[in-house]
Amino acid sequence: MGLPLDQVLREQRFIRDHPEWSIHRLEYGSEFAALKVDGPNQHIVAGMPLPALLDRLEEITGDAG
Repeated sequence: MGLPLDQVLREQRFIRDHPEWSIHRLEYGSEFAALKVDGPNQHIVAGMPLPALLDRLEEITGDAG
C-alpha cells in the first residue's frame, strides 16, 4: 500500500533539509524509523507511522511550528 502523496513530499523535504537523517520503512511497512549518525553516536527514532515520525523529527530539529 502506498503512502499519501503529501506525506511522501513531506518526507522528501525533510531529507533535503536534513541530509544527516535517513528514514526507512520497517519490515512490516506501516511503521518507520529514522537514523542520524553523529560521529560515534547514533540517534534513532523508531516505530511510528510516517506522519508521527516526521512530527517528532521536526520537533527534534527545531522545524516544528
